[in-house]
Amino acid sequence: MNSALILSAGTDARFEMNVPKQFVNVNNRPIIVYTMEKFQEHPEIDEIVVICLDGWQEMVKAYAKQFHVTKLKAVLPGGENAQQSTYHGLKYMKEQCGMGQGDIVVIHDAIRPMVSEELITKSMRMCRKCKMGVAATRIMDAIIHTQNGRSGFKSIDRNEIMKIQTPQAFDLEYLWQMHNRAVSESKTGFWDNTGMLTSLGEEIYFSEGSGLNMKVNTAEDVAMFKALYKMNQIQKEE
Repeated sequence: MNSALILSAGTDARFEMNVPKQFVNVNNRPIIVYTMEKFQEHPEIDEIVVICLDGWQEMVKAYAKQFHVTKLKAVLPGGENAQQSTYHGLKYMKEQCGMGQGDIVVIHDAIRPMVSEELITKSMRMCRKCKMGVAATRIMDAIIHTQNGRSGFKSIDRNEIMKIQTPQAFDLEYLWQMHNRAVSESKTGFWDNTGMLTSLGEEIYFSEGSGLNMKVNTAEDVAMFKALYKMNQIQKEE
């Protein structure tokens, strides 16, 4: 079984709109709906589980019904951070869906609505080879280490750096064991599975990412998403 685990439990006080960024409407459709639809349409995804911001769970269910996201299996409460939220989703998949070794969970940020079928497929393909497939891209800009965000003191070779994205596909049993190991070793509070895994000494295997697979973090990003979505629609009609 292949399940999508969509993380939508985060808040950002810096986001300058009156609703959480994953629920901002773009062309009368919330950003999270665009994301769910990508997994709804993917032929290899069997079900979708959403980890949701408290107070918005019923809204996600209503959106799924309105926009015909029939693969939605559950909407679960989030944790204090992405590590806890992911754990909640994995626990549900093991206990309620009977998933285990050989089954794949594809973890994705609700605020990456431009993810493509190709990126999801390549993530899953790498997972079947290496127990994981983490979307990543090369860094094209110069990188400088800083401690205060105002000045830098050490240039970093960009050829030694990868920019991590989602989707991130994992063998479910492998990731479940790693999460339990992290808790037992008091390695908690991570905002990304790769951070948790590297803290445990695990090697990260990359799948193809994309510069178009943007993360909507700011009001400017919302405008960029609108423009990219419109461009894609025009290209489809041509």
